[in-house]
Amino acid sequence: MRVEIVYSPSNNVKEAYVQLTKQLEQIDFEPNFILFFLTKSVWKNYRIFTELFRKKFPKTKMLGCTVEGYLVRDEIWMRGVAALLGKFNGKVEVFWAKDKIASKTAEKLGEKIGKKWDAILLTFPAFYFPGKFDFLKAFINDKRYYRKFNKSKNTKEKEEILKDYSKFLESKFVFPINKTLKILAEKTGKETPIIGMNLVPLEAAAYTPIILANYEDIGRGAAAMCFKGKVNVIFHDVFPERGKNYEETFEVIKSYFPRTEKVRVIKAGTTIGEINGLKPIEFLKMKRSGFEDISQNEFLNRIEGEKLLMASPYHIGFISQKTHGSIFLGLLSYPINLYPSLFNLDELYDTTAFCGEFFREGVKSFGEVFDMKKFNGFDFFIIDQNSIMSFGGDIYKLIDIIKEKSSYYFGIFSSFPSSYLPTPKKRYFSEIDNGICVNLTGTSVILEFFI
Repeated sequence: MRVEIVYSPSNNVKEAYVQLTKQLEQIDFEPNFILFFLTKSVWKNYRIFTELFRKKFPKTKMLGCTVEGYLVRDEIWMRGVAALLGKFNGKVEVFWAKDKIASKTAEKLGEKIGKKWDAILLTFPAFYFPGKFDFLKAFINDKRYYRKFNKSKNTKEKEEILKDYSKFLESKFVFPINKTLKILAEKTGKETPIIGMNLVPLEAAAYTPIILANYEDIGRGAAAMCFKGKVNVIFHDVFPERGKNYEETFEVIKSYFPRTEKVRVIKAGTTIGEINGLKPIEFLKMKRSGFEDISQNEFLNRIEGEKLLMASPYHIGFISQKTHGSIFLGLLSYPINLYPSLFNLDELYDTTAFCGEFFREGVKSFGEVFDMKKFNGFDFFIIDQNSIMSFGGDIYKLIDIIKEKSSYYFGIFSSFPSSYLPTPKKRYFSEIDNGICVNLTGTSVILEFFI
């Protein structure tokens, strides 16, 4: 296998185009796949770059998306554009699908992919940010469904309303990460490991995230690059192993996160209606002062200005009824009554943990994914973008950690990668369904290529 990385950290689109053009002129082989990544500074001009690559390599399989940053050689950049060009010693294909309903998209994509692949790199929007009109419609629906929810006589009635509202969310905004991975795993035979790039930008903008399949923007769809050959998928989370029952896992959460407390939620589908009898946002404001009230107009202005922050230090930690693994959902103070979840909540306990984010081992904990390497080859890795906000300038320590364990690598900072593992190597804290490892913080993955 051969690999080359081309990149430009320039915020100037013309300058970045010139730099990439010069680098591409030096490529002396025909890649059979391209992984292409755009940061916030250049994503609006993605067509300029995709046409550059299409013109140079019209038959090459290509998968691309927006990310927060990338790590190449001894450098970390949060601006510009980067691409991995590879000539894989095996088969590579790119598939994509799009439907009005998230689960239908996943089913169609899984059917296209089929079975007998050795690794799948799956890309989809865990939350898609449409234009102003769709958000205005969402605010209206939020109020309408909350009135029904508030008038309900019992928990069962409330859950039915939340299920109905979740159908709306999954038709416009949310791809439930665990549900999407499960559908793909089942459709592809349950024998192929899957890496999930479930995208949510740190600062959201209208019509993001962008996903590209074979140089085309697929909108609110899902795409996958599939490999048949010598590859290996590694998943890692920074947490201790999960307990054997609810009580043990809750104790793991308490021991890891300071000031954890037990709370009860009313939930269904991908929606939370109450936390300890309060609207989720009211609960957050009661527990933690300092959150500003954001009006609907301010929310929309931040979307249009690409300034809507999507990270929070405060989480609800759910525990799985099936595996007793755990998954965290950040709480953000936005002008909504019913709170959307990026994963399906139906097989998680109603009694949960409220806690603040804290990575005990610092940057080192994210680099531990490299301890699990199988090949001495090329490593493409994805680090949870929350590490950028958590560690600030210390994130550069990651370079030395990686260089100790890998000699040939390229990585990106993106939203909390997930995985389906046919045979998990340990009792992952984030394994919330059989082989389904998902969390909204603290995860990293490697796609290893044998050379």
